[in-house]
Amino acid sequence: MLMLQWVLMGACALALSNGSSADYLDPYLLQTKSLPSDLNFMPSLSNGHLGYTVFGDAIFMNGIYNGASGRSKRARIPNWLNISAEICDKFGCLTDDDVAGSEVSYEMDLRNGYFRYRKEYTKLGLTLEQRSYPHRYYNRALVYELEAKRSARLSVPLFLRLRQQPGNNSDAFDFEEVNRKSRSGEDYRTLRGRTKILEFEPFQPEPHEIFVVFSESLEQDRQLEWPTWQASLQHRIIISIDRKEDVARKELQDLLQIEQHEMLRRHTQVWNEFWDNEFSIDIEGDPELSRIVNAGIFYLSSSLPSLTSNQANEPYYGLSPTGLARGNLEADYQGHNFWDTEIWMWPVAAQFHFDYGKILLDYRLRHLEAAKYNANVTGYEGARYPWESAYTGTEVTNPCCPDIAQQEIHISPDILFTLQKYFAQSNDIDWVCEKAWPIALEVAQFLVSRASCEESEDICHLRNVMGPDEDHADVDDNVYTNVVSKIALEFAEWAGGKCGNASSAEQTYLSWRALHDRLLILHDEELNYHPQHQGYKINATVKQADTILLGYPLQFDTSDSHLNDLHYYAKVTRESGPAMTWSMFAANYLGTGEPERAHEYFERGYKSYVRPEFKVWSENPIGYDGSANFLTGIGGFLQALIFGYGGLDFARVGDKSHMISRPALLPPNVERVTIKYIKFASSKCIFQFQNASSSFYCPELGGKRFELSQGNRKSQLNGSFNVTIKKGEPLLRISTL
Repeated sequence: MLMLQWVLMGACALALSNGSSADYLDPYLLQTKSLPSDLNFMPSLSNGHLGYTVFGDAIFMNGIYNGASGRSKRARIPNWLNISAEICDKFGCLTDDDVAGSEVSYEMDLRNGYFRYRKEYTKLGLTLEQRSYPHRYYNRALVYELEAKRSARLSVPLFLRLRQQPGNNSDAFDFEEVNRKSRSGEDYRTLRGRTKILEFEPFQPEPHEIFVVFSESLEQDRQLEWPTWQASLQHRIIISIDRKEDVARKELQDLLQIEQHEMLRRHTQVWNEFWDNEFSIDIEGDPELSRIVNAGIFYLSSSLPSLTSNQANEPYYGLSPTGLARGNLEADYQGHNFWDTEIWMWPVAAQFHFDYGKILLDYRLRHLEAAKYNANVTGYEGARYPWESAYTGTEVTNPCCPDIAQQEIHISPDILFTLQKYFAQSNDIDWVCEKAWPIALEVAQFLVSRASCEESEDICHLRNVMGPDEDHADVDDNVYTNVVSKIALEFAEWAGGKCGNASSAEQTYLSWRALHDRLLILHDEELNYHPQHQGYKINATVKQADTILLGYPLQFDTSDSHLNDLHYYAKVTRESGPAMTWSMFAANYLGTGEPERAHEYFERGYKSYVRPEFKVWSENPIGYDGSANFLTGIGGFLQALIFGYGGLDFARVGDKSHMISRPALLPPNVERVTIKYIKFASSKCIFQFQNASSSFYCPELGGKRFELSQGNRKSQLNGSFNVTIKKGEPLLRISTL
């Protein structure tokens, strides 16, 4: 226990620098005085290269996996950045119980991209602040910063004790120390780690190798002297990690050459530029919803690589359901990539920046050869993307569930659906030919080889499949799978006409068209709805959104049949289903003129899934087991807000890209929504909506011309434009020329 004289000498109380009631209204500041009961729901911090969960025992690195096939998972690096500090004197260290009236604050600063842990011992005149973050610009580096302050009246000799809690040794790496002097003469502690088990040797001949460089060693508790004449004490610890030792060392050396405040400034500058110049959503009228929205954007975007970095980024290995900060557990889906990337997260990530849309799809192109291998080894032609993929792009679904790996074939046409969405948003035909067409060609060939056709009835089937509803395995003609396959085949034929050799491939294209035209789409004429699959029994429970996706996002059926689908499947969907299910009900009901139902499902889609302290999402409702920091649920939620309430969509019609808008609605208690910025073709638009109206202000057109059509009215848009659509007006369509 610290000396009693501390209490007697500390006369003045210091206010928390961020403790005023106004901070609780800050839409970018998540502040609490107590931690979640389950520390899995602490904030996830990432920069696209490295990630960790605050107070967790693991660091993960982009593209680094360990384990064979279905045992492959993100390779855990001990969290050497999990450091805690205490204020001590020669008699002992201060604890929260030692001093009455001490204040503790845990803060996730979303706008500036760091976590802060602050203790204020008011009667002693002492403040201890600890901050940690993966640097957004120097993105090989993880940073821990410490600042202690005391009042001038306190003159007791003190020191700070730093304790590192990295957790157990890694089961994924063999580490060895390889200290070497740099060119400038510094000798940093350096570890070389090699993963123990290859994922699949034909596509990964060597183990992963990484280098971890420390600004200082904390193998034992570290003691920092705090002289009596010094009012404040600052200290920083940096860990740099990369596949290449010289890259890791350079990152550390570059950081150590700048002052601590400048290091933080460069980190926050990148985050501020993202919020100010790339993407933000301003919610007026509901502060709690605003913080949930901002947290969702932060957790999703922070798992993506920084677009401005000190050293060139490595290729990106995908956006898994719980992001880069997790992936060691089955509950984290082992850091694997699923259809979640394309269907649930990509539509939002592409609004952050077109480069993010391309980066996520580049992962699929780089693994096209592995997808062709997957098709061949299962007896089919073309390319079959695995249900779960990691480093190699081969199938890594858990050995528990071979039926899922065999039957969830919809992921391949899901990827083509998203390739088409990227063109619909970007109008980038060069990208289509360079990146999309090679994938489309092979996936279309796979679908043709996978289908079973009945020549006598002129019908084709996709048999022995599993749709998004994983409660129904080994079914025929899952309606979602067949519809997204039709969309994929039509896109492949169009892309082939633009990019392929049409004359020599005519028969190939005809086979795609034939399958597209003949593929069975189930519809019950009597009940006027779509049965989920052949033999589906009325009132059978389903796990999650499946058939209802024929409306949004597929935009295949928006008729009365779709409304009946919504009414019917709402009654039979599991109560414990994943968060994005209810967001999709909301998005679809918003397009059918039933806003009250939409409001109910929108609120259901986040209120039962978001933990209050740091707005971290759970996969399943609170009280059920499920993943933490569930980016898939965040993606569905943000889609419901942007595309559902906003009434926004993108479509390809022929060679043109279209941005389509219907009159918007607002979520309950919200007065206005402003999105900066929606990306369309070469334009960057401020999208603002309130009840029954929405507007687009697009000041940057990049030299392109657009056409505005609404009902029978058409006009050309040159230079910047500002357009509005109001309740009762027909759809507004802005098209490339």
